[in-house]
Amino acid sequence: LATIMLSSCESSKQMIIMRDMQAGKIIRQLPLKETEHILKTGDVLYVNIQTMNPDLNALLNPNQGIAGNAYTQQQYGNPTSAYLNGYEVDSAGYINLPMLGKVKVGGVPLPQVQSLVQKRANKFLKNPVINVKMLNFKVTVLGEVNRQGVYYNPENTLTVLQAIALAGGSTNTSSIRNVVVIRSFPKGDKAYKLNLLSDKSYNSPGFYLQPNDYVIVHPNRNKNLQLNSQAFSLFFSSVSILISVLLFAGVKL
Repeated sequence: LATIMLSSCESSKQMIIMRDMQAGKIIRQLPLKETEHILKTGDVLYVNIQTMNPDLNALLNPNQGIAGNAYTQQQYGNPTSAYLNGYEVDSAGYINLPMLGKVKVGGVPLPQVQSLVQKRANKFLKNPVINVKMLNFKVTVLGEVNRQGVYYNPENTLTVLQAIALAGGSTNTSSIRNVVVIRSFPKGDKAYKLNLLSDKSYNSPGFYLQPNDYVIVHPNRNKNLQLNSQAFSLFFSSVSILISVLLFAGVKL
């Protein structure tokens, strides 16, 4: 049993993320247009519009307090409050902003939404400052990580390495060369298989996560053996004890 376990041990090299990355090496990443999130119905946005007039700010940002500039933990710190205080993209692809009216954002890359709101605000306001963020950027991390769960990202970008880090990192029984990202598209789901041992994973669209992605870290080949090791130990211990008892009792084997 010991021989089998030792011969099947995972090499430490198989647990080093980006092990072939060299110091000073420039890694080519995918163009932004291939990795950016395209807004769709159900996305929820934080939109803050600031002017030199505090009273006007309160009207423009009614969900953000009297000052109109609060991005607080109470208002946006959990999914429920973020949903209630944010602006949801409706079925036609619009968000409805106070005083500015409806702005079409559906089908638009997330980085461009701020420019659209800025353009609309410039028609009615003097030198407005616009800040737009996505509130429901969440990913689900499953498999061989220390804390499986749903994780919300406060930024507009997230990589698979960051998602695994949010989940407490990979476990000792993970296979980081076998990580799968599942993404939904209008015509169905698509899976991307990533080998995080190699820096070539940077060239996969699955490396750059989008809202509602699933990240699944598969177990290595030793997972079942480790799970059954206690059962094996108990079995052999029981057999050993039984033999000892029989020998003590004078039973010839």
